[in-house]
Amino acid sequence: MKIYITTVFSFVVIILTSEEYKPNHSPVNQIPALRDTMPNICLTLPPQDMEALHPFTNLLSNIFPDPNNFETYNGCQYQFFTPGDKPQLAVRLIKWGSKQEAASEFRQQVQSHFDLWGLVPERLRGIADSAYFGFNADDTAKCDECGLVAIQGVYAIYISYKGQYENVTRARKKESALKILQMMYDRIPGLAPSRIRNRQ
Repeated sequence: MKIYITTVFSFVVIILTSEEYKPNHSPVNQIPALRDTMPNICLTLPPQDMEALHPFTNLLSNIFPDPNNFETYNGCQYQFFTPGDKPQLAVRLIKWGSKQEAASEFRQQVQSHFDLWGLVPERLRGIADSAYFGFNADDTAKCDECGLVAIQGVYAIYISYKGQYENVTRARKKESALKILQMMYDRIPGLAPSRIRNRQ
């Protein structure tokens, strides 16, 4: 199972579907409620919050749940499509069986990042048990497929970006990822202890 999860949720490989462009189409009402204790990320981070963050230069065009959602995983995908430009953002939450498994996954993600780019990702202190924001280009001020990986207790949080390499800086993507992480901490009970929430 661990190999399957690592393959599906690899930080660098973002599985995002290419749906037809639908301006201002956000079918949140069609998202089914989950039958387990995992939060519904599409409801936790609704369209209006993503629009307010403005992570890309385009407006939000679509939002839908990850088709791979199951008992220990929930994700949501946000598209900022125009006819000629398809930037997108995915937010995923995985619940591992133990803190040791979560920590092992983090180390594997760091190693995969280094193997792929020849760079150790930027470690972020004080926002989770372990966290980093990745690189994805020769120019470290920019990134195409990049994002935040955070391990908090038994949970792994992935906030992944794809697109607008030229128009949106890596710093802007990182800033919006940190805001998304904070919203998750504030809205998902038990995800983060108060010592971390209060430092944001």
